[in-house]
Amino acid sequence: MTLRPIGPCDAGVLQAYVRGLSQESRYNRFFGALHELPPAELDHVIHLGGQSQLALLAETVVDGALIVVGEARYALSPDGLESEFALSLADDWRGRGLGTLLIADIECRVRTLGARYLCGDVLRTNEPMKALARKTGFFLADVPRDARLVRIVKDLVLSQAAVPCEALTRSDLAIAA
Repeated sequence: MTLRPIGPCDAGVLQAYVRGLSQESRYNRFFGALHELPPAELDHVIHLGGQSQLALLAETVVDGALIVVGEARYALSPDGLESEFALSLADDWRGRGLGTLLIADIECRVRTLGARYLCGDVLRTNEPMKALARKTGFFLADVPRDARLVRIVKDLVLSQAAVPCEALTRSDLAIAA
């Protein structure tokens, strides 16, 4: 498994990945019915980069072909104390530990940048993501402005010993095949 930053040359690859997600997975990830990323959103994602915002692709080789099996993004708040993240996994690649590894990688990256909290908004009906969040040490809170959502929050200072960043390599991640 390779985890790498998304760049301008990945527009087609990312769009194909999003199109390949089930309707439910796309709804859970993007909070609405869509078939593909709108052009402005696609352009935004492929041009993220640097330390305060990053988009990542998780790829592997299957039958000699490189395929995308997941994507993740984070954005550090202007004050640097909080980082918001989002991720998705290809439907056939769930339950293999990839979501846990993606969260651990993002957690290490933003902790290195000085963030105190890692957080994200999740649809209240997205049971798999809520379970993953609980499993990886997040707590869930209501979102007063939107009853459809719950906010997942993890205090990175309290969880610092739980994920040794040195154990993660940035280019290759091992998951159960």
